Amino acid sequence: MPASLAITVGVYPAAERGAAVAAWTAATGAAGVIGNLGGGLVMQYLPWRALFGVPVLLAAVLAALVAVLVPRMPRHAASLDLSGTVLLTAASVALLTGIIEGPEAGWGSGLVLAAFGVAAVLFAVFVGHQLRSAAPLLDPRLFAAARLRAGTLGVAVTFFGLFALFFVNARFLQEVKGFSPLLTGVAIVPLVIPMIVLSRLAGRFARRPAVMAGLAGNVAGLVLLSFADGDMPYPVYAIGLVIMGTAMGLCLPVLSYEIMAALPPERAGLGSGLNSATRELGSAIGVAVMGTVMTTYGMGAGYRVVAAVVLAGALLTGWWLRSDARGSA
Repeated sequence: MPASLAITVGVYPAAERGAAVAAWTAATGAAGVIGNLGGGLVMQYLPWRALFGVPVLLAAVLAALVAVLVPRMPRHAASLDLSGTVLLTAASVALLTGIIEGPEAGWGSGLVLAAFGVAAVLFAVFVGHQLRSAAPLLDPRLFAAARLRAGTLGVAVTFFGLFALFFVNARFLQEVKGFSPLLTGVAIVPLVIPMIVLSRLAGRFARRPAVMAGLAGNVAGLVLLSFADGDMPYPVYAIGLVIMGTAMGLCLPVLSYEIMAALPPERAGLGSGLNSATRELGSAIGVAVMGTVMTTYGMGAGYRVVAAVVLAGALLTGWWLRSDARGSA
């Protein structure tokens, strides 16, 4: 994923990079449709182990196509920061451990408090190490740029909400609504289609309004889905999916571009890696928070907590984008 975005940005001139990032975002949305439909087909007609075998075959075909079709990009000298990688990974694992184990072990238990404490210490050590390192994994000083902070946080909270939805969507549709695996895969399509369409049109929208409308739409979709139960008709449930898909189509291309545009072209690899890492971390925490709240208070409460987090992130993202606009004026 990081390399694909870096190459996508690198092969286009500066004036066309926004459209290129939008196309890349639309492709990730198309992958979501294919993954859900393909996964449903596999689960419906093949042994579950095929879920792991089919992607291997697809990856082999795509690797061959990449080798033939993708242009070679200039290489830039870079060092691998193993210490920073280990510290950041360990800190993230400790944080997720605390969130996941909280409901079962107790929020005041030694395990959970130790996990959060270790996470805080490791994140602090990571920052200190990055500030001293000659070749840091992620230099914290880069976040002095408001647009980089806004893009990173915006992408994180968007995927925080999206993967909270993914965590419960299939289970809800199959166990509560009685959908088959294949029908469950088809049922997610209303989320992805507007995302693909609007991602391709992202260049036509003003930057800050598109981001704020998109993040607000995510909040609205999550709140609507918080009322889902066995009696809710699927068309009503699908409205929540359409709202979230529309919202992501509005904000994700802009947010991804903000991350890439905040860094010089020779650091496109870093920007792409930061974009992907932010997606993955936001997704992992979204799943952990949704699962934690749902275990204790139910699915509706989980959606509302996730919506509150996305709202808080949206407000801060909007503030930073406004600060960047003022600084550029």
